[in-house]
Amino acid sequence: MRNERKKMDPRKSDLDAKKAYSEYLESKDYKNIKIISTPSDISAEKNGELFYFEIKKTSNNENYFGAATLTEWVGALENKSHYFFVVALSLGNQEWNFTEYTPDEFMKFSTIPPFKIFFTVPMSDKEISKKRKNISAVKLTRQKIKKLKDVYDELKGNKE
Repeated sequence: MRNERKKMDPRKSDLDAKKAYSEYLESKDYKNIKIISTPSDISAEKNGELFYFEIKKTSNNENYFGAATLTEWVGALENKSHYFFVVALSLGNQEWNFTEYTPDEFMKFSTIPPFKIFFTVPMSDKEISKKRKNISAVKLTRQKIKKLKDVYDELKGNKE
């Protein structure tokens, strides 16, 4: 049916990786471990210091193609010595291999593609009334498209 709702594919959820990494942190004497939403997926304390861990889950043991949001990167750079990007490789049977990267290390693997503009097309009146507002999203206008193009053109021209 056209309007049938699909359940979330558990293979696309990273909650299992977050829980497993939380257990790993506990085994490394981290305390007050919390699954959060910003500036990373997990916060934890050790020796009175607060650390942040951004979990990137994969089952591909060759190459991992993924994304980190601008919010995550801002958080990483604002907490540079206490922020880690963690690639959580699922080995199956609830076994994991975790690799931690500092922001500087992870930056070496990262690129900025042309900006994407997301849309949500309502498929029925019910969909309109249930639409969730994304408070971090910016409403699209012609002027904002031009601004994004100008910023991206400027970034491409910079040879760092």
